[in-house]
Amino acid sequence: MSDINEENIINTELEAIQNTESDLINNYKEYYVYEYYIEESNEVFYVGKGKGNRAWKDVRNPECEKIKAEYEWKVRIVEEGITEDEALSIERDLIEKYRASGVMLTNIMPGGVKPTEKEAIGYVKYLSFLVEKGVLQMSLVDISNLLLLNQSTVWQIVNSEHYTDIDPLLPENINEIIHKYHVNSYTDDQIRVGNIKYILDLIEKDVLKLSQAQLAEYYEVTPSNVSSIKKGKTHANVPLLIPDNVGDIFKRFDVFYVSEEEKIRGMIMFIIRLRNEGILRMTNRDIGRVLEVSDYLVAEFNRTNEDRKYVAKEYRPDAEIMAKLIPYFVVK
Repeated sequence: MSDINEENIINTELEAIQNTESDLINNYKEYYVYEYYIEESNEVFYVGKGKGNRAWKDVRNPECEKIKAEYEWKVRIVEEGITEDEALSIERDLIEKYRASGVMLTNIMPGGVKPTEKEAIGYVKYLSFLVEKGVLQMSLVDISNLLLLNQSTVWQIVNSEHYTDIDPLLPENINEIIHKYHVNSYTDDQIRVGNIKYILDLIEKDVLKLSQAQLAEYYEVTPSNVSSIKKGKTHANVPLLIPDNVGDIFKRFDVFYVSEEEKIRGMIMFIIRLRNEGILRMTNRDIGRVLEVSDYLVAEFNRTNEDRKYVAKEYRPDAEIMAKLIPYFVVK
């Protein structure tokens, strides 16, 4: 064999090896991180990782599926063309970031979890053990969704004797699992939802004075989260839960406390009522001048209750303001 032919063969083999390595790298970096979000509000409610069409198929946990059934939602790819380890890391960081900012994700697993087949079998055995002992209320569907296993696989593990050589294995996130599925316990997100429900009930009873937007800000969630909770669209199974700091909430949103802004609006209401009853003869400009507010604000309270931008209760002016009103009283 000539040197030229031998060199050609070597080059061909090297090229084949390089192509194979390139294919392996491309296949290796076939993972992506995705998130589900509500189309109308852009709220993210689930974060995951996968490859192929994983993001668009299969079911997730019950809370996630409930939101998917009730809202128009979409899939957003956060990062793609990455390895599985990279995807796990990004998934975990993203879940932590969202939860730290108050986003109520439906994820149960903390993210970044990659159990081996043996570990998954051990987890299933341990969880079914806790179910048998009455510690957890989990169905096989719950377990399969939690561990991202096929339901038939979970059934086989629980009901067959094929895996007797594998011992039950305590999941790393057992704290979250017990909070989620224990009969008398709730996760942090569920406690927050229960607290919000409790406060909403007090608002309905006129015991506390705050808006849904203020409530959302207080609990670091979005106003649409509060609206969904109020309408029972999400977390319908979570009862009203009294906040640990309920006393502080009562002090902060005392229904009898009247702010300066509320006093102004209440005085406008008071003066307009006297004008409507023929007791005062004043224009909107006169009222604005006496109270040192804009004519536009005064005009707002001439609208009907349904069309009015502001809601206010009458507030009787103090002696100083009443003195300024004297020239406008109608003498009969």
